[in-house]
Amino acid sequence: MDDAVPALAEALAALDSMLLEHEYALLGYGRGSAPPSPEALLAEGFGARIDDPLETTFVVRRQIADGMPPPDTRQDGLRVILLTAPLPPDLTGFASTITGALADRGIPLIPVGTASRDHLLVPDADWPEALAILRGLKDASRQLLEAARDQPPADDL
Repeated sequence: MDDAVPALAEALAALDSMLLEHEYALLGYGRGSAPPSPEALLAEGFGARIDDPLETTFVVRRQIADGMPPPDTRQDGLRVILLTAPLPPDLTGFASTITGALADRGIPLIPVGTASRDHLLVPDADWPEALAILRGLKDASRQLLEAARDQPPADDL
């Protein structure tokens, strides 16, 4: 196996996920029209504000979103799945593996990366299946790694 595959398999084998308790909303404001970050956001266990050259996006609990000025776009009914294991910064293929597995089952998601962990925003109705898919990826990766460890080195053949 090449080095990239074991790193990806190791990361997937360590995949533990935590469903955050609340319902979240995704709010989008055109550049220059976003309100200041709500003070309540500072006390939250999870929330995000992303400013890019075209828009400002907030991911906040629905109750906080309800108190904010009307956005240009709003998506309600989202749940956050936190992938708890820290990821190495040079890891490749992790997000595409997860998004592909969820896409194969018709589950839309919005990935949000942080310094060392990823978060998945999925529709409220889809979180149970999303968690099951993540467990399946973890189990399959563990089996793959076990099988690779049980094989003799190539020069012993």
